[in-house]
Amino acid sequence: MLSRESSNDEYINIVHLGLGSFYRAFACNYYQKMNSRKPGSVGVAGVSLKTPHLITLLKAQGGLFTAIEKGQNCFQLKLIDMLKEVIFAPEDPGYVLKLLSKPEVSLVTLTVTEKGYCLIPQTGELDLKNPDIVFDLNNSGTPRSAIGYLTYALDLRRKKGFKPFTCMSCDNLQNNGRLLSKAIHTFAKEIDPNLNKWIDENCTFPSTMVDRIVPSITPSDITFLNNTCSYEDRALVVHEPYSYWVIQDSFVEGSKLEFEKSGVQLVSNVEPYEKMKLRCLNGSHSALAYLGFLSGFKTIFDTVSNSTFESFLKLLWKNEIIPTIAPPNDIILSDYVIELLTRYKNKNIEHLTEQIASDGSQKLPQRLLGTINDNLNLGRSITLLCESVAGWIRYTGGIDESGKSINVSDPMSERLLKIHTSNNKVKVIVEEYLAINEIFPTSLKSNIAFKTTLEEALSRQIKIGTIRSLEKVLR
Repeated sequence: MLSRESSNDEYINIVHLGLGSFYRAFACNYYQKMNSRKPGSVGVAGVSLKTPHLITLLKAQGGLFTAIEKGQNCFQLKLIDMLKEVIFAPEDPGYVLKLLSKPEVSLVTLTVTEKGYCLIPQTGELDLKNPDIVFDLNNSGTPRSAIGYLTYALDLRRKKGFKPFTCMSCDNLQNNGRLLSKAIHTFAKEIDPNLNKWIDENCTFPSTMVDRIVPSITPSDITFLNNTCSYEDRALVVHEPYSYWVIQDSFVEGSKLEFEKSGVQLVSNVEPYEKMKLRCLNGSHSALAYLGFLSGFKTIFDTVSNSTFESFLKLLWKNEIIPTIAPPNDIILSDYVIELLTRYKNKNIEHLTEQIASDGSQKLPQRLLGTINDNLNLGRSITLLCESVAGWIRYTGGIDESGKSINVSDPMSERLLKIHTSNNKVKVIVEEYLAINEIFPTSLKSNIAFKTTLEEALSRQIKIGTIRSLEKVLR
């Protein structure tokens, strides 16, 4: 079994909250390059806030894991040794706070997914009624949320006279740095106005754009590793060859690593990159996930291999997504989406539609609804985007097109399912969904064109099925 000696005395200058497959397959690769150039310059402590399973596996391996890069025609293996310590936070919250408050920790990063920020999805404001936030405001020594840990750790550093760390979100949220900053400021105001002032004067929250497809591990991945290597790895990750990381050049003094020398792009404004990626990749991923899953396709590769879905995807990008984006100066959007389609067609990346479909209530405002709103404001088509939203509505009803139950993973799943069990009329279902203030902005609730197009898409899909509905609107 894969293993190495590890010690709590090892150098750690980065703490990551939300340790999972994406972070290990993405950021740890860049840190590995940094250490190849300058050995020992980067050491990471990975913290899981909710699930202990991965931490147990990684501890047994001394933090080591294998990353398998799966291209169209070849695989490459890399042993990653960036994780110097792994921690399950609920076992010892005080230790995590102590670690975060150490002066040598200069950068704290997050991949906690959209729901991990405890925001109201539609407004981006911290939800002060969120159970974890309510708990954290009253329990400074044993926080549960990422926002609680970061704010109380910054307070400890302030009281000790240390510099703050740079707080960097690596999640798929537009303006993720601004949203993280706003959440921490809101939390800090609730506990100590002086802390809020210190954070405002000393902290930085750079926005980022992260881009790499990291699917779930499959039995074939385990078999491949076992047949290729002489060791067993219970914490391996799989990823595509493509990787793109853009970071706003805004760091607390002394906390900026040699990002550019490892292939990261530092820019003054990340927003064009974020918007491009969120709408072109994440938006189309969500559309394919809901509509593809309902149609019986297990993976994104399976979905885009269907000619109707490929046509749908190309027109979705061309007519309804690309027109809403002002691209970065160094990128041609038509080339970007051609490359995206090639990535989707990588037969070796088994990216599950079910995996992408999770937490839609948190994702849709970022990935689809903003695009719809922009198109409506300029009188452009929203037909294919509404097909996508209708697919999400059907998916959250808990039944696929073959009549099988769907295990809907979403913080609002019970609330959404109740709408379907209480009503069977499309008009009423749409009205009930649009009434959810946490998801749909007022501008969409009151827009007749959006409501009508969404009702037509939902009704058509229910009557004739997803693929036939798409065929009809593509004519």
